[in-house]
Amino acid sequence: MLNSVVEDFLRLLRINIENISRTYAMAQVTLTKRYSGSALGVTWSLVKPMIYVFAYWFAVAIGIRGSRPMGAVPYILWLIPGIMPWFFISDAITTGGAAIRSNAHFVTKMVYPVATLPISEVLSLYFVHLMMMCLTTALFVVSGFGLNIYFLQLPYYFLCCLAFAAVVATLLSALTAVSQDVLQAVKSLITLMFWLTPVLWSADNLGSPLKQLILANPIYYIISGYRNTFVSQRWFFQDWQYTIYFWTVMIGLTLLASYVFAKLEPEFADVL
Repeated sequence: MLNSVVEDFLRLLRINIENISRTYAMAQVTLTKRYSGSALGVTWSLVKPMIYVFAYWFAVAIGIRGSRPMGAVPYILWLIPGIMPWFFISDAITTGGAAIRSNAHFVTKMVYPVATLPISEVLSLYFVHLMMMCLTTALFVVSGFGLNIYFLQLPYYFLCCLAFAAVVATLLSALTAVSQDVLQAVKSLITLMFWLTPVLWSADNLGSPLKQLILANPIYYIISGYRNTFVSQRWFFQDWQYTIYFWTVMIGLTLLASYVFAKLEPEFADVL
């Protein structure tokens, strides 16, 4: 059983490596196509999260917190590093999770490496995420907080973010290809997860049992990592137990996604 799962993983990995240039080109086309017909084009991908950030900042920082800072930094500077990975992951899960169904013609009308479809969708969103993180870094510089040595670990958290999104999108794309109800359930759960994940609020306010439950969410590892880099100035290896937990979950999710994708792939053409 385990050997079969590992073989499925290695096969999907090989397909994605062999078609990496095609996936990259597809991601660029997808990003351009998503905003085609609008005057601002891809710029809308940056405007939308800015609008959401302003709305959440005004509602929470001004309306609920009464302009109180979050520790040593203003709430807005605490909010942005945490909400940026959430924007990417939530979009990657919903959009990447629907990649096969939304690109059914690649499955039914031509010979195409289907395993690359969710990856190309995730990669197109990742381009935007990197641009938003450049703006976030610039904001911290002009706000007076500047750059620090902890920024050297940003590539690590970028990798965590991309790996998690790609694996979950691959898993969900296979499930939604055979059942559209899965996608509707995922969209509903994403909204619930947003409020249950410490994006707008701090997990430090929770008691031990509930806090451990929140920490079990691998998305929180990524969000807290971004905040550790920009705000808390803490290395990822200082939380080595949490790091081991995250990558253990990632290995499990990766093997599960590979297994499910391999088992359902023969049914894609017939179902779609």
